[in-house]
Amino acid sequence: MITPKTYNMKRILGIFAGLSLAASLFAGGAIFDFKDPSGVSNLKFDMTAPVESISGTADGITGSVHFDAAHPGETKGSLVVSTSSIMVPKSKMREHIMGAMWMDAKKYPELKFELTNLADVKDAGDGTFKGKAKGVMTLKGVAQELDAVVTIKHLVGKLGAKLPGKKGDLLVVSGTLVVNRDDFNINAGQKLDKVANDIHIALNLVGYAEM
Repeated sequence: MITPKTYNMKRILGIFAGLSLAASLFAGGAIFDFKDPSGVSNLKFDMTAPVESISGTADGITGSVHFDAAHPGETKGSLVVSTSSIMVPKSKMREHIMGAMWMDAKKYPELKFELTNLADVKDAGDGTFKGKAKGVMTLKGVAQELDAVVTIKHLVGKLGAKLPGKKGDLLVVSGTLVVNRDDFNINAGQKLDKVANDIHIALNLVGYAEM
């Protein structure tokens, strides 16, 4: 038997279910996959010390980001870089970088950036937004808050230009950030004449959202 109390409870639950469905139907934006099938996404890094300058790249980038052009400040997601994808010109140097004193690739096969929001967002027009990506970098088991200065280009309906036959949007992200290797216990305080403490990183990424 359905009592008034039971009826009211079912009615309340029904209202909440309807609100949840409406929220899911009308929520803006899309989730962009940053595993780039074209292999274009990469980061470049530079370390300029008194005696030597080291530069390299990494392209083992995956992750996903939720972006809504109507609310760019609420952008959230995570990006992951495979440690083994880090490349430098000299093979011997790369062996050292992969070793336990430096990146310790066997123990820490990836580094991760958790994006919490975009601050100081400016709409530059034509789907382009500039701002400060705020989040947490986890590297060698150490988590630190970091900011990156970024430019985000939301290319509506341009997925087919990268992946023929697909319909959807692209999200192109470029930016810069500085990682202090002492903060992440990357051979902290050592070899400073040859290996700079500050690692300057430039991002060039593309995300895909199929519609």
